[in-house]
Order: sequence, then structure tokens, then C-alpha cells
Amino acid sequence: MKKDCELILKSSTLLLAEDDKFVRESFGRVLSLYVGNILLAKDGEEALELFEKEQPDIIITDVKMPKLNGIELIKKIREENRSIPIIITSAYSDREYLLDAIKLSLVEYIIKPMKESQLNSVLENSAKILLDNSKTKIYFDENNYYDYTNKQFISNSNFISLTNKEIEFFELLLAHRGELVTKVKIEDKLYIYEEAPPSALKNLVFKLRKKLPLDIVKTYGKLGYIIE
Repeated sequence: MKKDCELILKSSTLLLAEDDKFVRESFGRVLSLYVGNILLAKDGEEALELFEKEQPDIIITDVKMPKLNGIELIKKIREENRSIPIIITSAYSDREYLLDAIKLSLVEYIIKPMKESQLNSVLENSAKILLDNSKTKIYFDENNYYDYTNKQFISNSNFISLTNKEIEFFELLLAHRGELVTKVKIEDKLYIYEEAPPSALKNLVFKLRKKLPLDIVKTYGKLGYIIE
């Protein structure tokens, strides 16, 4: 599984709806090896309540459950959220369920028992959907990311505010992630309409590094800076 998929899964919440207690708890433990937070529901009704309260990022549901079956659950969820990745598991390849499921934009319909290769595949595909849905978030690990929309760095759910110049600098490096951005290019971009002392960029980087929890901005000799 690609690193960016692993990272977004570790920062995500998955809701598992399964009426069999043993399967629910054992499968939940397996899923916790991949996903940061696991919610367990014993039937469709409880799953819907958890969905509305917790707003999970991924859903895996059994088909045949008390109170509200998997298809009915997904139909209700799709009324509110058309993009959340949903996987159905079933002990049966029931034609009626399969035909209904096709209309619900699922990641996969898997016949139990789910193999490890299938689990890896559906989780990676779910992660890719999450990445496509949240391109405004750039992850550095499961607890640290930059939010383009709100112009903030988030670390362990704590919001780190940046100055306008820090934002300009950080986003310039992100736009060229993995590449050296020279000091000349940075200064031309940041100080195009103003005069700045020779130490301005150095001081900016120093203050930004003090705010960030990780060594994200790296100095590339005397040439410039890079975010790897």
C-alpha cells in the first residue's frame, strides 16, 4: 500500500456494522491495524446513529442485520453523503442484494470470508477516494497535516496559525514538494512588492520552524529550502 494511503487511513475513522459479535470484535481488531479509529455497530439502526453522530470516513457493513439491513442503511447514508467509501460484506452472493448494491456507488461487494488481499485492496481504494475528496489536506504523518482551505497547520488536532508570509513561503515549497526552491526564487515571490533586509527570509524560516512540530522545512546548503 502506498505511503499516502497508509497515512490517511491512520488519520481516519471507520464504521463497521456487523451483527455477529465475534466477527464484529475480531474484524474490528484487524481493521485497527490499518485505520486510526474504529467504531462498532451491532445492527443497521445503531450504525446509522453512529454515522450521524461521529461522521466516519469509511463504512464496512454486513448485508443481513436486524432493524435495518445493509442496503437500507447505505441508502439512508447516501441521502446525506454521496462520496463516503462504503464496502459491503455478505455471506451470500444474493442477486437481489447485488442489483441494489450496484446503484449505491460502493467500493466493493465482498463475499465472506474476506481475504487479506481483498482487505488491503478495498482499504487502499477507500484511501484513494479519501485523498481525492480531500486534496486540500497535505499529510506529513497520521497526526500532522496542512489545511489549504483554512491556511493552518494541524498537529495532533491542535491548530497552528501561520502569518501571511509564512503561508506564502510554506505553500510555495509545497507546490514544489521534493524539489529545491532557491532563495532567489523565494525572495522574488515573497518580497516582490517590498524591500526586505537580507535576513528577512532567514528569520521567517526560523520562526516557522519554531511553530512546526516536525522538521518539515529543510535547508539545502546555502541554495534554498525543500519540503521532502
